[in-house]
Amino acid sequence: MHSLGGKIQENPLPEEQPAENADKPKDTAPKPVADKASTTVPLPAAPPSAVAPRLSIPMFTKTSPNDLYRRLLPAMLFVLTFVTVMTMLLIYMDTVALGAQKFRANMSRDYELASIAAGSAALVAFVQQLHLAPPHAAPAAPAALPQPSPQVLLMDKLYGEIYNGTFIEFVPRGSRSDTSVYLERARQWQGVVVRAAARDYLAVRGAARALHACLSPTPHPREVTYQETESQESVFRSRVLCLPLLTVLLAADAPAAQYVLLGGANALPALTHLPYDDPRVHLQVIEVQFNNDTTRNKTTNFLLTKNYTVAGTFEGSVMYALQDSV
Repeated sequence: MHSLGGKIQENPLPEEQPAENADKPKDTAPKPVADKASTTVPLPAAPPSAVAPRLSIPMFTKTSPNDLYRRLLPAMLFVLTFVTVMTMLLIYMDTVALGAQKFRANMSRDYELASIAAGSAALVAFVQQLHLAPPHAAPAAPAALPQPSPQVLLMDKLYGEIYNGTFIEFVPRGSRSDTSVYLERARQWQGVVVRAAARDYLAVRGAARALHACLSPTPHPREVTYQETESQESVFRSRVLCLPLLTVLLAADAPAAQYVLLGGANALPALTHLPYDDPRVHLQVIEVQFNNDTTRNKTTNFLLTKNYTVAGTFEGSVMYALQDSV
């Protein structure tokens, strides 16, 4: 018994823990709870053939010179072509602008060719070869000849009927005069019709020789801007070569013309510069168109001093005849 009791004493029962120790929470770390959203699922390894190719920038330092030149050549050609085209375009624009500037200056400036004399052989040849247009073709014979004008009747009274004569019709604008048309068609006269207006010059070109020029008020030629119409509102202007009367007479081979018709504001200045003492110049009849009485009186007084007389007065013009030929 004692031995049993001794064993019992040797293995005593565990003592009960106090209540406060039982109520105290155990200091144990909580187990982590797995988050469903943050759970990562390992991707299966892709086969080597399915791996996306990686982009790589070629290294020029590792490229051969020939390959590098082949790559750069298209870009260099493009840049060179672009620069060439732009340079040519700029040069063209500058040329056009300079030409337009010169054209405007030329259209607004009169040029006095004072170094060229009216009777210069070079000037006469220049007018004959480049400016004096030959007749296009002989016009068809009309059914009835035109009636003689009052000027023709007066010349017939003074000199009788003259055939194969020469005439010069030098007026700024307008159609042919009835006098020159009748003398040309009925009496076979030859002459030159001069107009300053470009449209009228083109209209009168026909059987007679035509000349596009204006009457110079000086003893030398000029180049001026001519207004096509008398209206100041007209915007159409052209460049015209103004020639002295002597130049036109020599170019037309008519320094001794039987009939000369002049018109415009430069008629009197042109007559004052005509060399009447030149033996080649012998104008039998001069008819001058007038716009006012003052110019008519001045022209009459001047021609009276050059051995001319008033042969007849018409509406808008006066005919003067050389006294030694009457």
